Amino acid sequence: MFLRILIFTCFTCLLFPILGQSESFNDSTGKLTVKVIGFKSDRGDCWFALDNSSEIYESMDSVWIGKILPIKNNQVIAIIDSLKFGEYAVRVYHDENKNGKLDTNFLGIPTEDYGYSNNVSAWFGPPSWERAKFLFNIKEMLIEIDID
Repeated sequence: MFLRILIFTCFTCLLFPILGQSESFNDSTGKLTVKVIGFKSDRGDCWFALDNSSEIYESMDSVWIGKILPIKNNQVIAIIDSLKFGEYAVRVYHDENKNGKLDTNFLGIPTEDYGYSNNVSAWFGPPSWERAKFLFNIKEMLIEIDID
């Protein structure tokens, strides 16, 4: 019995450093930097949403990660650290009057600037998840969104 315990302990001690190394090589998170450009002024805020599924993206009242960010020099930089690899989509809008919503005219057409990942256009409503999503699978990624 003592010999079995000794062999098991030695085997575990030898295996533990190998398991520890494989975890660090298998780290599946990274840093996503999103640069939003094209603001006409620094007035107001940028409402930022990072979504990790089509259900959340297509929902009008939820986001996966949401931030309200100040605009400086007509741009915004959002950094998400320790983000798990996967598919994501970003949507942003310029809340110029700080009323907490994307203003529209009587036809429902936005009067404040907005944008989506992949810089997909939104001529007849928001672009689909399929068009806006991107694959995040590297340690550091920069994406740029030009709002209109």
